Amino acid sequence: MKNIKIKEVMTPIEDYVTVKADQTLYDVFQILETNQQTTTRHLHRDVIVVDPAGDFLGKVTMLDIFRALEPGYKRLCKNYQDGILTKQYVLDMMREYDLWREPIKDLCERGSHIKIDDIMHTPDETEFLQEDESLEKALHVYVMGVHQPLIIKNNEEITGVLRFEDLYDVVRNNMLTCPAP
Repeated sequence: MKNIKIKEVMTPIEDYVTVKADQTLYDVFQILETNQQTTTRHLHRDVIVVDPAGDFLGKVTMLDIFRALEPGYKRLCKNYQDGILTKQYVLDMMREYDLWREPIKDLCERGSHIKIDDIMHTPDETEFLQEDESLEKALHVYVMGVHQPLIIKNNEEITGVLRFEDLYDVVRNNMLTCPAP
């Protein structure tokens, strides 16, 4: 993994689905659906948020979307950083905060009003890697719990996205080339 550079595996930023911060979550689903119907490339479920000039602002992941659709998570996760939770704690919190009790039509209505800039994740420094760094470093960053996907740079310019799935595919493909024990 030390010999494989991130730029060999990342998805170039121009191949990623982008949205504007003032669009709604409903708009994002429409854009992703159009992308799914028109592309032959690997489908993305996360989006990159850009300003009107096309410059990077942040990202919206599937987890961000689920948290936005259930507003109870704002109360629950206010002081919580990613960590380990027991199954019982999670179930207790779901009951206590009455999460996911509303019908799907209410989610549709809510999603049509949620602005992307309200739910997008602005990456911190740990979520940026340089495209000439090794996949070994990227794998370590993911295993240590960074909010995915990683944003890849060439110096200060955003050049791509590295998804956890991309790293998994490299490990899997390399493992499959090994002789059977």
